[in-house]
Amino acid sequence: MIGIVILGSTGSIGVSTLDVIARYPQRYRVIALTANRDHQRLFQQCLQFKPLYAVIADTQFAAQLRANI
Repeated sequence: MIGIVILGSTGSIGVSTLDVIARYPQRYRVIALTANRDHQRLFQQCLQFKPLYAVIADTQFAAQLRANI
C-alpha cells in the first residue's frame, strides 16, 4: 500500500487526485490532507479518507475544522 499526502486537497487537482485514490483503496492510503481555507470540504474528505493528519493554513478556519472533528 502506498501512503499519499495531498497538498491542496480541496482544489481541483486535489479533488481529482482523491477521486482516483477512491477508485483504488487497496493500493493507496491517504496519510494527510491539507487545505488553505475550505474547512467544510476538508472535513468531508476527512470523513471519507480518514487521514492521520488534516492541516488547514488559515487559522480562522482551524477552530471550525477542529469543532467538526
